[in-house]
Amino acid sequence: MKKFLTAALCFVLTLTLLTACGSSELDMDLVMGSVSDGVYTNEYAGLTFSPTSDWSFYDESELLEMMDISEDSVDTASKRQNVLSRVQTLYTAMAMDEIGANIIFGFENLTLSTDGTTYTSSDYAEALVTQCTESGYTFGDITTIEIGGNTYYEAVGTIEESGYNMTQAFLVRRIDDYMCFIIITTIDDYTIAPDEVIAMLG
Repeated sequence: MKKFLTAALCFVLTLTLLTACGSSELDMDLVMGSVSDGVYTNEYAGLTFSPTSDWSFYDESELLEMMDISEDSVDTASKRQNVLSRVQTLYTAMAMDEIGANIIFGFENLTLSTDGTTYTSSDYAEALVTQCTESGYTFGDITTIEIGGNTYYEAVGTIEESGYNMTQAFLVRRIDDYMCFIIITTIDDYTIAPDEVIAMLG
């Protein structure tokens, strides 16, 4: 079931049009967040993910691999800051339970997409739905949800993947010049439902 963890990644890059130059002045360690005692905390996004003990997190080397970043390129604080600030789509945490439900946290650097900084959270959610629908997803209405005292736009899509009916909840919120995204993937009648994963967020 591990393959389902990456099924949504190609749909996150809704603003990948023409890449501009630039980098973030933010502390990228703050943006990345951290995992401690089985809990992911991201102070920049103001959220936590506190899963049950049957969940496991990707380690940093796996996250870097997902972003095509070598460990050697971020082996000092200054190199890490420089490289991560220039990544268009950051995957800051990924976790999966023993059955196959999974969650991805990340940020898209809007300054690195043409007209990216003009996007609101609502615009981004609508663009994401349009892109995924073209790839075969079926969506209901975009709604809003409160997590950690902040409002996210939520779009829930379904698609058949490798003979399974997959449901993915996409949650997005703009923070400064970053679009924070959370992607929850579950398999109908096999794993827990997206709402059960959302209940672990705070």
